[in-house]
Amino acid sequence: MKKFLVAVFGSSIIFTQLFAQTKDTRTLFTIAGEPVSVEDFTNVYGKNNINNQADYSEKSLREYLDLYTKFKLKVKQAEDLKLDTIESLKAELGTYRKQLAKSYLNDKEIYNNLEIEAYDRMQTEINVSHILIKVASDASPADTLAAFNKINGIRKSILKGESFESAAAKYSEDPSAKSNNGRLGYLTVFQTVYPFENQMYNTATGQVSGVFRTKFGYHILKVNDKRPARGSVNIAHVVITVPDKFVGNGDSATQFKINKIYNDIKSGTISFEDAVTQYSEDRKSKMNKGEIGFFSTGKMTESFENAAFALKNIGDISAPVKTSYGYHILKLVDKKPVPPMIDIKSELKQKIERDSRSDLSRTALMQKIKSKYGYTENTLAKNEILKMIDSTILDGRWRPLDISGYTKMLFKVGSEETTQDQFLNFILKNQKNKRVSNSISFVYENLYEDYVEQRCMDFEEKQLDAEYPDFKSLMKEYRDGILLFDLTDKMVWTKATKDTAGLKAFYETDKDKYKWGNRVEVDIYNCSDSALAKMTRKLLLKGKTPDEITKQVNIPNAKSKVSIIHGKYEKGQYELIDNTDRKVGLKENMYNKDGSVTIINILREVGPEPKLLNEAKGYIVSDYQEYLEKQWISDLRAKYAIVVNDAVFRSLIKK
Repeated sequence: MKKFLVAVFGSSIIFTQLFAQTKDTRTLFTIAGEPVSVEDFTNVYGKNNINNQADYSEKSLREYLDLYTKFKLKVKQAEDLKLDTIESLKAELGTYRKQLAKSYLNDKEIYNNLEIEAYDRMQTEINVSHILIKVASDASPADTLAAFNKINGIRKSILKGESFESAAAKYSEDPSAKSNNGRLGYLTVFQTVYPFENQMYNTATGQVSGVFRTKFGYHILKVNDKRPARGSVNIAHVVITVPDKFVGNGDSATQFKINKIYNDIKSGTISFEDAVTQYSEDRKSKMNKGEIGFFSTGKMTESFENAAFALKNIGDISAPVKTSYGYHILKLVDKKPVPPMIDIKSELKQKIERDSRSDLSRTALMQKIKSKYGYTENTLAKNEILKMIDSTILDGRWRPLDISGYTKMLFKVGSEETTQDQFLNFILKNQKNKRVSNSISFVYENLYEDYVEQRCMDFEEKQLDAEYPDFKSLMKEYRDGILLFDLTDKMVWTKATKDTAGLKAFYETDKDKYKWGNRVEVDIYNCSDSALAKMTRKLLLKGKTPDEITKQVNIPNAKSKVSIIHGKYEKGQYELIDNTDRKVGLKENMYNKDGSVTIINILREVGPEPKLLNEAKGYIVSDYQEYLEKQWISDLRAKYAIVVNDAVFRSLIKK
């Protein structure tokens, strides 16, 4: 992606196309006989015009036409050099295509609905309890039915009058149910698996849901309460942990300590921040004035959350709160309501992509692909492969003796057939070495479904250029971008830095362009202590040279030393010199905080003179690159004829 954000027109313009609603296929100009349409030009002009003012004035259009023809000249040369056949560039383009295709390979309507649904659910927090009867995804029909019957019987018992809480404590296979009676507290969107979330939001307050299944097993849930979302808060806290040796009510010493800290804060004896520094036992938050950052419902223990959200005003402080971690005093740092959807749209998109609900979009797209292009399956060929599989596939160790004879068509999407041997190779590469099931058929079906989806998606990706003009244009845009980056690097950027002879010759033709201003030539003596500074000054007054001074003053193996910096400096180049009067002569000692002493001796004033190549290399390289760019464009104009249709161009002018 970095390469694409390069100045593909030889300036800082990013080539990003917009698409006109009405196409203008008239030829605006040709390069070596190849036509470029008005539509191609106006699309990029509308986005990338100079100063972002697409006013369609003659001046603006001509300036942009010049940039665009330069761009097209470079593309033409890159194509003639067949840079698009270089494997590294083809691989980069392929990677970009995969990334771009992701946004097209989903059902956009379903995706948009999922975003709206998630945001709507963010407005409500639900207090829920549940009962779980575990059943594996690959369980046998008999085991699955047994689990279903068990939880369905529990539900009937609850509907007849048994309390949900007692049933959860007795029957639920969620380990926490024994201590919390199935109570999960307040939850909101994205905090549970999607099927559970759906039941939670679709069950009325006080009601028990029907039986439903997740990857964990069968559930029923009860909605205890619903409330408007509380947003998020940023809390700072002082925490005192309860020592492990205390049990039961044996934490009275900790309770006494936290109460004393709280009373001292309330009375003003100590500030909250000082209490954090002196007493808090949370090392991580202690480094940030006790702040733990923003959190919303369901992220902390219930007592902590309730105390945090009960604080109304910034700076309010809570009474001590007990959690399983210890005792806390909370301070409200900031609070936020649920943000507008537009502010968190990208965040919602990312969460949906990571969540199982994104499968809905892909499933819908798969159905569309199969319906649109036609999908057929050879069940006999599929079962023939299944008969080859043994239990080694459960641990990712299955290896067939020979697959050369397995060439029957397995399934077909559109015009593309997939054969048995292709799927067998897929199995060999994708079987997992970690056992996820004890069922051969379960593992096989999962691999088969994954492969069918992959092949269908690959087929759909190949159709994107024909189906979506914007996709096709973006791919061409990126292709041209990486070709130009590679070619410009060769012709201009790298050449300017590696062509040392050319760079030197360029510098020699106009070396007076790179001049120093008025400077002073200076010796700066850095003495490690006052005694050395006194000796150094005496020697300077006697006219001793820097070499003579260092030989006389610097004793071998002694800690005290004198170091000397010699240089020429313009005004504004070295603050130490600017703080002097910049007149020739020995300056007064400058005493530093560490006990060292600096002595400045201005030797002479130096008038303007050319910079050496190494002194101005950055500027010279930049100018040389500009020179190479202009020379390159000149050569391209001579090589490829550009013919502009002046009548068509003038028809674009609006003022």
